[in-house]
Amino acid sequence: MNHKHILPITALAIASFACDTVAQAWTFLNNPAPYPTLLARRDGGIAYDPIQGKVLMYGGLQSGPTLTLNDTWTFDGGTWTQLAPATTPPPRWGHRLVYDSHRARIVTFGGRSPTTTAVANDTWEWDGTNWQQVFPLASANARAFYSMAFDDRRGKVVMYGTQSGATVGSLGGNQTWEYDGTTWTQIVTPFTPPGLEAPAMVYDKGRGVTVMFGGFNGTPPGTDYRTTWEYDGNDWVVRPTVNAPLTGYRTGCVYDDTRQRVVLYGGYANAVIQQNIWEYDGNDWTNVLSGQGPGKITQGYMAYSPALQQSVYFGGSGPTVAGTVNNETWLYAGPTTAIAATFGQGCATSAGVPSLSPTTTPVLGTNYSLDLANGTFSGIGVIAHGFSNMTSLLGNLPLNLSSIGFGGCQLEVSTDASLLLVIVNGAANNTIALANDPGLTGVPLFSQVLVLDSLAPNGNGGMSNAVHAVLGQ
Repeated sequence: MNHKHILPITALAIASFACDTVAQAWTFLNNPAPYPTLLARRDGGIAYDPIQGKVLMYGGLQSGPTLTLNDTWTFDGGTWTQLAPATTPPPRWGHRLVYDSHRARIVTFGGRSPTTTAVANDTWEWDGTNWQQVFPLASANARAFYSMAFDDRRGKVVMYGTQSGATVGSLGGNQTWEYDGTTWTQIVTPFTPPGLEAPAMVYDKGRGVTVMFGGFNGTPPGTDYRTTWEYDGNDWVVRPTVNAPLTGYRTGCVYDDTRQRVVLYGGYANAVIQQNIWEYDGNDWTNVLSGQGPGKITQGYMAYSPALQQSVYFGGSGPTVAGTVNNETWLYAGPTTAIAATFGQGCATSAGVPSLSPTTTPVLGTNYSLDLANGTFSGIGVIAHGFSNMTSLLGNLPLNLSSIGFGGCQLEVSTDASLLLVIVNGAANNTIALANDPGLTGVPLFSQVLVLDSLAPNGNGGMSNAVHAVLGQ
């Protein structure tokens, strides 16, 4: 049965989530200070530091002469500033930085350190002022050219891959490791991706999954993958897509917090320059911009700055002139198009696991439609809409509902608005009339359905998966 309503969105929510509508564009910052003191480099670590409200960059490899670096810099959108922390890690490259939002620390691991060719397995953390080496109870083996992301929902760093994607012995190219601030733990998943070097990897906050794309496996003749994987803390799954970037090897990749989608730039593919911006919304990859942007499109430093609401890209390498690097700074801003994609797992009623899916995208001035399938033959459901998939009035999300009689089910979304659904022949529809108000651009909307059913395995009902949407043009 069709249910149509106008979703109540408060002025506070609009102010909190709305973003400006912009066209996709690269901006070259013409040698911001202190150029050329900031050395040209490639393949170091970079992440946004919310404590300072700036992008933090550490280390990397200089070419001509070859030099492994151990300097720490911040960027505020106009100026690079070299810091002088009391303690600093050894020189390194081939490492990554991620921000642990639960502990307010930036984390890095291993890489090639302290020389150009040696490989390390030390763990360091940045607290906003200083670097500190920490000594986890257990650590992954030494490695470089891995990928890393921070799972905000579970509070864990996720790491995958190593040089050449090597899987022989304990080299670890196909190992998944997690770090919780105390120890590194190898996670054995039912499905394991191939061994990978330098795949693109970020945490998709809107859908609560780590997204990994591409990567290189050096086993002869060598494979440059174009596969999209997602990891929810339990297993890796392949996400089939109609389109895919030409490569996910040595790319720049970030999660755009404002527009809530994955952004990928550049990468190495048969020595051909890949000056392409691709974006992933949880359904498919879209090539949104080509032929513009930084010329050094491999092993660059790329981080998203919420303060600037843009992605920062620095340095990088070839492939036009092998081994050359630069110290150019670029900014990328993209358009807030409407998106909607599923995430999370449902739990069963007597008729199976209900499925919720968007049948339209939430374009302002149109109707946004969601269909429920595989509900009970006839019955009642409640669809919840909210502005968060992290917290709710009931607690942090996802929230296990066993304590209130819905064993095996979890709430994925905040319940800021709800509506009864009448389920007929297992199906129901919820249609939302969206105002044509530019101020709503960028507002996130999360949806999930509770299906009441006394014959369900838990005796009360089941839940659908959730849907993450972003209102836009």
